[in-house]
Amino acid sequence: MSLIAVDREKCGRCGLCAAACPAGLIQLSDANPVPQSVEGGDEGCFLCGHCVAACPREALSHKYAAPAQCLPIRDDLRIGIEQVGQLLRSRRSIRNYEDRAVPRETIRELLDIARFAPSGCNSQPVHWLVVHDTTQVRQIAARVVDGLRNMLEQTPGLAIRDVLARLVQAWDDGVDVVSRGAPHLVMAHGPQANPLAQSAGIIAQTYFELAASASGLGTCWMGLIDMTANTWPPLQKLLGLPQGHIVLGTLALGYPRFKYSRIPPRCELRVAWR
Repeated sequence: MSLIAVDREKCGRCGLCAAACPAGLIQLSDANPVPQSVEGGDEGCFLCGHCVAACPREALSHKYAAPAQCLPIRDDLRIGIEQVGQLLRSRRSIRNYEDRAVPRETIRELLDIARFAPSGCNSQPVHWLVVHDTTQVRQIAARVVDGLRNMLEQTPGLAIRDVLARLVQAWDDGVDVVSRGAPHLVMAHGPQANPLAQSAGIIAQTYFELAASASGLGTCWMGLIDMTANTWPPLQKLLGLPQGHIVLGTLALGYPRFKYSRIPPRCELRVAWR
C-alpha cells in the first residue's frame, strides 16, 4: 500500500484531506479521479492521521491508520466553554492527600488520554514512569533532598539558596516538602537527544493533570524532583530510566484530602495586540 488509499466510490473530491495534511503530502488534480500522495510522501509524513480524521466519508485510509482504527468524535460528549473554563480555573495544586492508593487501572486510563497530547512533528517522544509504591515515593524524596544538600554545598552563589535551605531544614524537621505525602508519582521522560521532547513532556503532563482533576484526583508539579532528577547520580540510579533518557516532568498524584469551594483571583490579563 502506498501512503494513502482512497475508495473511489466514497470519495467526494472535497479536498479536505489535502488541506488537512500539515506536510502537504496529498494532492488533488484534474488528472486524478481521487486524491493522491506526492512522490516520496512516506519520508515526510508525520503519521498524524489528520487526513483520515478530516475525511467526512471515511473514503481515505492511511498506510498506518484506517478509519476503523480511529476513535469517533461523539457530539453527545462535547462540552462548552463554561465547563472547560471551570475545569481549568478550578484546578488546584494538591499538597494534602488521603492515605489510600489510586487503582493502577485508573492511572492507566488517564495515561491513555495523555498519550494523545500533541508533540512537534507528531514525534511522540514521551515515555512514562509511574511510581505506584508509596515506599519508593519516599525513597525518591529522600534522594532529592540529598541532591539539594549537595547543590547547596557546591553552589555558594545559588540564587534560590535561602529557599532551598529552608526546604532542606523542613525535611529534617519531618515535613515532606518534596512529594507532599502523595501516594504516587507520575513521571514523563524521553530521549535527551530529541529537542522536541521537553515541550512534549510538559504538554502531555498537562493533559494528564487535567484529566486527573476531572476524575476527582489531585496532582501537583514536583519541581524539586525535576530540579535534581537529571543531575544527581544517586537519584538517577534509583529511577533507572533508559539510557539517554531524561526526566521531562513529574506530578504527584492521589486523592485530595479536601475539596476547594471557590476559585481565587489571579493577575489581570496582560496582553498586547498587534
